[in-house]
Amino acid sequence: MSLMDKVKINTHYTRSINLERDADSQAVVEAYIPTSRALRTLERMAGALKADESPRAWSLVGPYGSGKSSFAVFLAHLLGSSSDTATQAAKNTLKRNNQMELRNKFTSVTRGSEGYCTVLMTGSPESIGRRLVRSLADKADEIWAGRRGRSHSIVAKLARLAEQKEQPATTDILACVEEMQDALSGIGYSGLLIVIDELGKFLEYEARHYGANDIFLLQSLAEHALAPHDARLAMVVMLHQAFEQYARGLGEALKNEWAKVQGRFENIPFLESAEQTLRIVAAAIEHNLARSESSKIKKESKQLARDFSEAKALPSAMGVKVASELFEECYPLHPISALILPLLCQKVAQNERTLFSYLGSREAHGFQESLSRHETVGDWIYPWEIYEYFILNQPAALSDHFTHRRWAEVVTAIERLGDATEDEVNVLKTIGLLNIIGAQGNFKASKELIELSLSTKRAVEKALKGLTQKSVIQYRKFSSEYRVWQGSDFDLEEYVREEIGKFGAFNLAEQLNARHTLLPIVARRCKAPNSSTNRK
Repeated sequence: MSLMDKVKINTHYTRSINLERDADSQAVVEAYIPTSRALRTLERMAGALKADESPRAWSLVGPYGSGKSSFAVFLAHLLGSSSDTATQAAKNTLKRNNQMELRNKFTSVTRGSEGYCTVLMTGSPESIGRRLVRSLADKADEIWAGRRGRSHSIVAKLARLAEQKEQPATTDILACVEEMQDALSGIGYSGLLIVIDELGKFLEYEARHYGANDIFLLQSLAEHALAPHDARLAMVVMLHQAFEQYARGLGEALKNEWAKVQGRFENIPFLESAEQTLRIVAAAIEHNLARSESSKIKKESKQLARDFSEAKALPSAMGVKVASELFEECYPLHPISALILPLLCQKVAQNERTLFSYLGSREAHGFQESLSRHETVGDWIYPWEIYEYFILNQPAALSDHFTHRRWAEVVTAIERLGDATEDEVNVLKTIGLLNIIGAQGNFKASKELIELSLSTKRAVEKALKGLTQKSVIQYRKFSSEYRVWQGSDFDLEEYVREEIGKFGAFNLAEQLNARHTLLPIVARRCKAPNSSTNRK
């Protein structure tokens, strides 16, 4: 028997969310875990949706796999009709998380109406104007096709605009949006919600095809969302970086224009803390343990939480009691493995997406494969297995130059280790992993932390002694940690990029000319060629 019989992963957490494909998925809504950042964002949105005149255009900016699409699907259903089962599921999710006040705010936004009409779009390399018109036309046709009587004139108008060959004018699109708001108000809707995922793909198309004016369409829509209406317009766009970052290669004037358009949207950074991500992991892992087995894991988790507290390795806001509960819920992930996973995924891969890919993976040293190898309740998945998984199955980790260099140094150290015990190899992998993460989250490779990384303290002490004698690792007294390499852990490249970023719009040639004006060069008269020389 293996831990596969005792531990399961809720599969809803292990697949990525596609905004359009999963728009009607009640299962996605029921599985959604509203984190602290998501709840704060929903609070801001609920207040703006309730006010007559308020900014109702938001840009969620976060790296790949940070949960933006899941949040958008959840938001869309929160604003749906109260009779819709997925909307009821979304509100029940808030209730389960003790968010009754927030639940009531969203209920009041749509009370006595059909809710918000939602238009969901996923970015692609094409004109956003043409794509928006097609999406609006499809939505209008869907709404009025299911109603008795004549269709509203907006249905035919949007269909004609979607079929025309030339690029739709911004004024025509805005006129259709406003007319659709009027039409929706007439049949009992509270508003119109436009959600655009992967907006960066549309912006990249705009940058390559200057003249499409899609960037100004976004500005106009964001400004229009301010206006009061019986069926208010709300807009949510999702990107991986700020607007102007997609304008690379364009002139400074255009970059500044793009930055102004970004200013029309309320910017919301969308990246959870490691602790919040760990709570999602805990919710995704399901146990089927006997009472004695649960008691055993609970006891071990309490002791590990105390050990981590003494080693000052717990996140600053996490107490021993909370840590103990999280460690128990994340079993069989060893606490070090559980705490470094979110940090590692942020640093070298695609955040929560990579984390949940690991949980669902049957590849070598993936979570499912590890479950099949461990047979006894009380066995843990230690950090060296996390190292193996990332080095074998996550080539994305090699895309970052600085991280790649550190990975390479660890791999090189393992290769030149030669004849070594299994404990020495596993301790070396653990030290290398902690070195890659750096001081982030207090996870330096201290002796106390490394001693927790294997099943026995004596094995760690012996392995550390052997690795030190072979000069594979070095102990730094000033920071009380072990290192695989001797160099500084100061990330020079990162700090250079940070300082350059502080300059903003910067032109080196202009700055040099301003500091030192070049003297004019006067053309000199050339002597006439010597005729005698020419004859020779």
